[in-house]
Amino acid sequence: MRPLAGRTVVVTRGAGGDDALGARLRELGAEVLEFPAIALAPADDLGPLDAALRGLERFAWVAFASANGVEQAVARLDALGLPRGALADRRLACVGPATGARLEALVRAPDLMPAEATGVALAAALARHVRGRAVLVPSAAEGRPELCDGLRAAGAEVVAPVAYRTVTAPAGSLGRLGALLAGGRVDAVTFASPSAVQGVVAGLGAEAARLSGVLLGAIGPTTAEALRAAGFTAGVMPARYTAPALAEALAARLGR
Repeated sequence: MRPLAGRTVVVTRGAGGDDALGARLRELGAEVLEFPAIALAPADDLGPLDAALRGLERFAWVAFASANGVEQAVARLDALGLPRGALADRRLACVGPATGARLEALVRAPDLMPAEATGVALAAALARHVRGRAVLVPSAAEGRPELCDGLRAAGAEVVAPVAYRTVTAPAGSLGRLGALLAGGRVDAVTFASPSAVQGVVAGLGAEAARLSGVLLGAIGPTTAEALRAAGFTAGVMPARYTAPALAEALAARLGR
């Protein structure tokens, strides 16, 4: 059964990386149009991250809020000539299934992953383990504060060096999306991060108002909040904050 047959869904994912959302949407029959809204760039200063990775033995836990954080931390380990086993020897926590899968692929399976894929839930799950202990949180320059704030409130010593930053798509690169929206040729636009929301809104400029005319899908509450802050409403948000679950939620809403 292909409930999204005849539907056109825009995926505003970052350039590169695993496309679990697009893959599942295609399995469900959708025509998927990819418009990378953001890309990753190195941190402006990698010194704090390098120092933390060279001293991994001092950390009781390493916590990851995104698959990008995993990839960038591991890439930096490799660049420094440090063994991935140094990271594998720490207790590892991650925010959700996509991050956990990337962690398992590059290092090993996580020791802890909360049922709800949010920074708040991860901090709550770690709270009883981290009082008086050091926790490393490789972060995005634009990352949200809930995870680190929650760990500090639980009594942890939090070290959160910037591992990467996100940059928006070049001005004009989303022009074709604006034309498709204007022509009524899009049924839904999906967002998997607040950065993607910001990148699309900035890239569309005055045409961003046309997003109000289509179904908007957010992978989770932080992304839905970013849409609200930009003046839009997420019409679909899955109960589980994963890419396949977002695809299934769209199919339930748009299915024929």
